[in-house]
Amino acid sequence: MSKKRIDEISELLLVDKRVLVSQLAEKFKVSAVTIRNDLVVLENKGFAKRIHGGAVLAELEREHGVADFYSDSTRIALATFALREIKDDDCIFLGSGTTCCVLARMLKGFRNLTVVTNNITALTDLLENVSRVYLIGGEVTSIDHKTLLSSWEKPDTFLDNIYVTKAFTSISGLDFKAGLTVNSIISTHIFRHIPSMSHFWYLMADSEKFNRIAIYPVAELDKIQVLISNRVPEDYLNYFRDHDVRVVFAET
Repeated sequence: MSKKRIDEISELLLVDKRVLVSQLAEKFKVSAVTIRNDLVVLENKGFAKRIHGGAVLAELEREHGVADFYSDSTRIALATFALREIKDDDCIFLGSGTTCCVLARMLKGFRNLTVVTNNITALTDLLENVSRVYLIGGEVTSIDHKTLLSSWEKPDTFLDNIYVTKAFTSISGLDFKAGLTVNSIISTHIFRHIPSMSHFWYLMADSEKFNRIAIYPVAELDKIQVLISNRVPEDYLNYFRDHDVRVVFAET
């Protein structure tokens, strides 16, 4: 029965490109654990890629570049430095985006780390690596066809009751006039709340994000406390120095 079920799941993946554990468990009248084990078999064969709550066809995962960003040297460098700033007993906010996903995969060896996040793609790694994970609910969407995030229009009902020691996010663009900007209005609801919900805001931004303006402004440049980048233009360095923003360089 196991081989027949796995073959049928394979056929569903070929047709639908994505399957959910809950739906498969109901369809085949087996436990969620059994379905997850089936998906492990398919992943080991290179046919599927497990995601939170299910799996996608491996070809779809490669097409969208989901695996590629985990091996990107710049993202790894930014996340590696961010990791050094995280201590046991911290309560952190982890934003959406690919660099934050890389950081989530690095969060190993902590005994008492709490993570608040809207990064659905990072959930599997977070649940395996850290003590407590709080997912901010709401609308599920993607702005890059690689990662999933959640948010909602009135975050006050949840975020007003949360305070974290450190927040780690990426960004779509930094500009002197526009400030920090993002490409999705969904993200603005979270970003605008970060200065009031965290003691330190760590922004991970590669050199390509400077002098770039996305459509939605979320904060002035001096709202962050720490900038982690591989390279920063001189005029931005002067600005951050004048506004007491700590700038650190990650080696790529």
